[in-house]
Amino acid sequence: MPRRFFSGVSAHRGVVGDAAGTARRGAVATGAARWCAAALAVAALLCAAPAAVADPGSPGPAGAGAPAREPDPPPQGDEPLVLVGVPGLLWQDITPEHTPTLWEMAERSATGNVSIRTATSRTCPTDGWLSVSAGNRALAARQDFGVCEPAPAPERTGSGAVVPDFDSYVRQNAASQFAAPVGLLGDTVRRHGGSTLAVGPGAALGVADRHGRVDHYLPGARDLDAERLRGVTLAAVELPELTRLYPEDDPFSPDPDGPDPEDVPRVDREEALEVLDGRLRTLTAMLPTGSSLMVVGVSMDSGPSRLTAALAAQVAEEGPAGPIGFLASESTRRRGWGAPTDSTPTFWWGGGGGWGGAVWGGAWHVTGRPADTAEAVQRMVDFNTAAVVVGASIPGFFSGLVAVQLLIYAAAAYALHRYSDGQRGKRALVLSVTRVVALAGAAFPVASYLANLIPWWAAQSPPAALLLCVLAADALVVALAVAGPWRRTVLGPMTVVAGATTAVLFLDLCFGAHLQMNSPTGYSPIVGGRFYGIGNIAFATFATGMLMAVAGIAHVLIGRGRRRAAVAVTLVVGAASVAIIGWPGLGTDFGGVIALVPGLAVTAMMIAGVRVTFLRLAAVAGAALGAITLLSWLDLMRPPQERSHFGAFAAQVVNGEAGTVVARKLGAMLGTFGNWQLTLLAACALVFLFAVLNRPTNWRIGALQRAYEYAPTLRAGLTGSLVTALVGFAVNDSGVAIPAIALTVAVPLTLSACVWALQQEDEEPETDPEPSENAHCL
Repeated sequence: MPRRFFSGVSAHRGVVGDAAGTARRGAVATGAARWCAAALAVAALLCAAPAAVADPGSPGPAGAGAPAREPDPPPQGDEPLVLVGVPGLLWQDITPEHTPTLWEMAERSATGNVSIRTATSRTCPTDGWLSVSAGNRALAARQDFGVCEPAPAPERTGSGAVVPDFDSYVRQNAASQFAAPVGLLGDTVRRHGGSTLAVGPGAALGVADRHGRVDHYLPGARDLDAERLRGVTLAAVELPELTRLYPEDDPFSPDPDGPDPEDVPRVDREEALEVLDGRLRTLTAMLPTGSSLMVVGVSMDSGPSRLTAALAAQVAEEGPAGPIGFLASESTRRRGWGAPTDSTPTFWWGGGGGWGGAVWGGAWHVTGRPADTAEAVQRMVDFNTAAVVVGASIPGFFSGLVAVQLLIYAAAAYALHRYSDGQRGKRALVLSVTRVVALAGAAFPVASYLANLIPWWAAQSPPAALLLCVLAADALVVALAVAGPWRRTVLGPMTVVAGATTAVLFLDLCFGAHLQMNSPTGYSPIVGGRFYGIGNIAFATFATGMLMAVAGIAHVLIGRGRRRAAVAVTLVVGAASVAIIGWPGLGTDFGGVIALVPGLAVTAMMIAGVRVTFLRLAAVAGAALGAITLLSWLDLMRPPQERSHFGAFAAQVVNGEAGTVVARKLGAMLGTFGNWQLTLLAACALVFLFAVLNRPTNWRIGALQRAYEYAPTLRAGLTGSLVTALVGFAVNDSGVAIPAIALTVAVPLTLSACVWALQQEDEEPETDPEPSENAHCL
């Protein structure tokens, strides 16, 4: 008989949790505070084991980039594998009152959210079904991007059917940036002697072979009976009651001929859910014992994108029965969260892999969840709420970030010019305020991560609560920076803010990157660009914070005559940062390692007083390339379902498939120039740094040069940050966002040091700067 969805996969509780589980973050934060006392180098070694951050059964994207191999044919039997696709099904729809069948299934099965992102940012039902067919992100061309179009009605051929113009879907997706092999699922079933049944036009897209053929076809769920399921290997059933794409099937339409597509009436959702639930109850009653059933919200059809619902169970005599838990995916490494493309490998192998490099998703498995169903459902609703709020907030957040940064630069430029002479009392006040504002600007990115320690999504107004939490976290970091005796030193407050940024993101990576999930500067399950590890925006923040922090620490150590200790700290902290960014299962950032190593090398050489030369940089680049190659090779040696991005890319290089990935990344990088806001931010930051702060005033020399005189290591940290930002721009698909965010941290921190230097000019106008602790390294 066919292998079950979860055959050979035991239910187990993973460390990586659903982002709605923030109730557990308090405990994590408490442990993290104690852990933070350890040296970062020791922490890197402790966190280097992938088992510390991932379920043993879900260590990486299954088969992504793996060498293609022929799957084992499944044993034949009478129990079908059944996928019920319900476009638009959300967890807030599932209640005991309106959907008793779905609720009972939720009580007795595995449940999770589904990130429906496909090859397009707006996932219509046709896109979702084609992604199931390909096991990869696919799409269907449509005339209007904002309007979903119905799937074509299959043409009957005996008991089966053929989807018209199916080859157009195959060709379009083969040429897309994801090279999705539409028809893969149906082809695999046929190749091993199985048969397919499609109920509804969308379902036909999901299980058709590459020629568009399905063995058995029914136009709707009302036509399905137990006899039709007999002998079927894989059945896909479409329940479109929550969509407005099939007006002829709308039981509430007042027009017997179907409403005008341009004027589709609003269907009462609760009534539609009751109809849908009744049809699902009828379906489960006719399934033979031993069948595998999965109900998935394969897409949205209207409104903003959301996370849809997924339920999976074995069918027993009394109905769907277990295993009970949260669904987890090898492609996301998140408890209670997966993607439609995970369904494809799950159907056939139940976790055994074998799809090869064409498949994006990974097989589902089951992890622990709360015993109370209502609590488990509420966590998934909360996770969806957070994802929707953050997704809607991102444009405004970055617009506000750009506006605030530009205001800081403009206000600081005016203050430095306006109060460069006279009015000593007012000038002191203006400089003090400027320093605090600069620190607040630099702390804003890390504050956006710290905000997720507070369950802001549970508030009555989540968007307002998110903003308040970010501002509160920002104020807390700034208060720490200006509260202690270090506030009286040139790099003290800067080092505190930079160190807090480094520590927060370092710990977040060690504990599963929960703070990055559903953060405006992290990654979103709705966008679906990254599901685990360190995102590109977080990388820019972390790398810049680390380089500026070691510059501040080196300043103190060199001032005490301990240059070797300063170099050692720089190398140890830098090596720990490179390790956690690049280690598979932790940061898992291929481009991050390439970008950070040159910047770290420049910073370390300048702190050591060693001349930076091309040959030395080339040697460092060669060492970095060797380290990346070694990591990729080691990852490639692991089973396909356990590989991270490193091993996946190495396999694609070996198979000659890397060109598609590189082209997609390059296109995305070049496309970031269209983001005028971040481009403007990066340009203005550079102008402010090298034109305004270097401009001579009545303080005799530029503020930046004066700050360098007091703290030469500031130049090392800033130069290393700029090098990392430049390389990161070239090798990451986020492009201009990398230098924009890096400068958002580095320039305000530098401004805070410049203001301190100017304040010293007022307090001790005749005193020379602090002895140059490493003048020979300039």
